[in-house]
Amino acid sequence: MKRIFSFIVTLSVFIASVYGELRYIEIDSIKNVPVIEIKNIDDFEAIINEYGVRIGYLQKTIDSSIKNNKKDMDGLMLYIIVDSVYFSFSMKGYLTLSDFKKGESLKFLNGADYNKALTLGFDNSEIYYYYTKNSFSSVKDCEDAFKNGFVNVNEKNTGSVFSYGNSKNDSAVYYKAREAGYLNYADYIEYLAYTNKGFNTKSDWQLAKNKGFDVGKDYYSALENGFDNFEDYNSAHAMALTSNKDYQKYKQITIEIEKFMKDKNLEKKNAIIYYYIQKLPKGEMALSALPDLLVELFNTQSEELGNALDLWYSDISNINEVKSQQEQYNFNRNPKKQIIHIKGLFSQTTIADFLKSVDMTSIGSYSSKNQILKKIK
Repeated sequence: MKRIFSFIVTLSVFIASVYGELRYIEIDSIKNVPVIEIKNIDDFEAIINEYGVRIGYLQKTIDSSIKNNKKDMDGLMLYIIVDSVYFSFSMKGYLTLSDFKKGESLKFLNGADYNKALTLGFDNSEIYYYYTKNSFSSVKDCEDAFKNGFVNVNEKNTGSVFSYGNSKNDSAVYYKAREAGYLNYADYIEYLAYTNKGFNTKSDWQLAKNKGFDVGKDYYSALENGFDNFEDYNSAHAMALTSNKDYQKYKQITIEIEKFMKDKNLEKKNAIIYYYIQKLPKGEMALSALPDLLVELFNTQSEELGNALDLWYSDISNINEVKSQQEQYNFNRNPKKQIIHIKGLFSQTTIADFLKSVDMTSIGSYSSKNQILKKIK
């Protein structure tokens, strides 16, 4: 039993001597001796283990592997001596070989970063470098931001929401999100997506999209004025009709007039006069009274509706094809497309010519001799 115990103790001492950590001694310099530089840590450790090296000599030096290397961020060169032969290995700022291996495995760039990360409480190089390139108030905030997706947000959204927010880095976006009440990047980016378009709430945004709206200003204006979808709102807007009530009335009037044109084979101007005469109350009316009665009837409509009907009467009904306000201005200024006002049709001469040429039997009769229109319906 004693012999077995002695063997175990001897083996333990052997393992400790071969695989134990080096004793590190700091030196100023090594001069006038040949040095073999080892590039790979596995090879360097193999030499240590093969020859039972117990002492390593650390020399501060400028290490080109450390970016912006300065006096306060010196590199370290580790030397060992085997049978009077000097071997060196660049430590990249790490203080021990075990730190070097751990730091490299965690993907730290150098020992200075590794040591600073440990001091701050980071054991993850990705989060540490995320912290250093940002401006977080605390490590806790950094870890919270990283966990919740605030990583490379400007790269994810180039030319979109963050150009609006003037956020220079992830930490700025993170704190803006917190101010707005959002802790998760996905939720915050969605919030920016609809608020930057002018929507007050996510539900408004979703409802608007379902109805064809992309801009909050249009959506809320449409709601205020009775429109239920973007198609109607956009068509009405192109004709300068503010309310859906006027837009629906416009469609009803133009459809009826076009039906008269087709069914009764009427010119557009005569179909318009027919439409408004058939809207007059039943009874007898003198020709001389009809202009005022028709103008009065036309004026019961809003000014916007009247203007839209004037455009339609003037054959400027393809106004929806006009893309810009300037094009619309030029279009309306075209001398070949002058706006003709419907109320101009309601002169006594024009009405008399109409009553003489158009069959009125379905709504009444006209006496040219007495110049009396008798409406029966």
